[in-house]
Amino acid sequence: MKTKLIPFLLFITLSCANCLAQTESCDTIYDSKEIKAHYKKGERELNKFVIKQLLPIIGQCQEKENSIISSLFMYLTIDSKGKIVDVRFTRAKLSETCKAELKKELLTMKGWQPAILNNQPVCSIYLLPIHCCKRE
Repeated sequence: MKTKLIPFLLFITLSCANCLAQTESCDTIYDSKEIKAHYKKGERELNKFVIKQLLPIIGQCQEKENSIISSLFMYLTIDSKGKIVDVRFTRAKLSETCKAELKKELLTMKGWQPAILNNQPVCSIYLLPIHCCKRE
C-alpha cells in the first residue's frame, strides 16, 4: 500500500507545483488602454536608473566589441505584480553577452506598477528606448 501511495503523492505534489508556476507567468500580454505599466518613482528616476545602471554596461560593450551603439530598444514584459519577467531587444547591435548583462540588470529592477485593465492588474509590455551618443 505504501509503495502505491508514494508515487501518487509525488504526482499530486508535482501537479500542484506546475499549476502554481503557470499562474505566476504571463500567459496573456495586454495592451492596456486604461493604465499602462509605469515606473512608480517616475520618469526622472527611471532615467537615473538607465544612466547609472545600464549606460555603463552599454559603454563596456562598445569598448569590448569596438562598436558604436546609437540606439537600443528594449521591450520589458511587466507581470501583474509589477515585476519585469522578460526583456526583448530590437535594433540592438549588441552581442548576446551584452544583451544577457543588460537583461540580468533589468530583471533585478524593482518599482514597477503593472498595467490595469478592467480594474485588474495585467501583464503588459513597456518600451524602454535608449539613444546613445559618444562624443570625441
